Amino acid sequence: MSSPTSIISYDHATSWDISASSTGTSPITLHQLIQLLPPLLHSQNTKLQQLSIQERIHFDTTIRGTDADPVNQLFGRVDLTKDEWRKYAFFDGKKNYTRNLIATDDETFTLLLLCWNAGRESPIHDHPCDGCWVRLCQGRIRETRYECNDETDTMEVTSDMILEDNAPTFISDIQGYHKVGNPDPTLPAVALHLYCPPFQRCKIWMKDCNDVLMASSVCMCYYSEYGVKVKRAW
Repeated sequence: MSSPTSIISYDHATSWDISASSTGTSPITLHQLIQLLPPLLHSQNTKLQQLSIQERIHFDTTIRGTDADPVNQLFGRVDLTKDEWRKYAFFDGKKNYTRNLIATDDETFTLLLLCWNAGRESPIHDHPCDGCWVRLCQGRIRETRYECNDETDTMEVTSDMILEDNAPTFISDIQGYHKVGNPDPTLPAVALHLYCPPFQRCKIWMKDCNDVLMASSVCMCYYSEYGVKVKRAW
């Protein structure tokens, strides 16, 4: 599906100085993040293609998603005051959570705002991309991570944490899988999710009637796109 990068337009003709504009410590807006991500990711991907297999493995396992990763640095600078994200926040009491598309270029990134009802969570799922960055905007988020035990064909918990500040967190399939939810019994939660590059389907694990985890593939659908609720249901 081809779509505009955002209701805030992305100018493909703009020439960005990656070293100057995507690094630093000053806060940036969502608009600036959307503008800066594609050239930064294109530059990073070009450099990664020049690495040896061993160097690429080192980057993916020890640098990506850390303070040394330019994408992580940029994502961590976004101003998450409510005025920045409120236009993308849609809740639906009939759903565990909603997935609201803020921006994508259909090539390097997808940026979503996930809005969680109280006490609800996602299924365990993978990320068929370079990884997923998350920042808390409102409330609290619980993240439970898993690894697959090939001998027993089961999912085993590797970590279980409550996110209460807005520092970036990161996960890729190299690190395992996770489920995310809102642990608060009464209050909603909101989180900003960045996926690089975009993907159309992912794998989820849900329990069947015999309480056995079963894997299936699902399509990535949105409750709203660019601040407008979509007509179709998901």
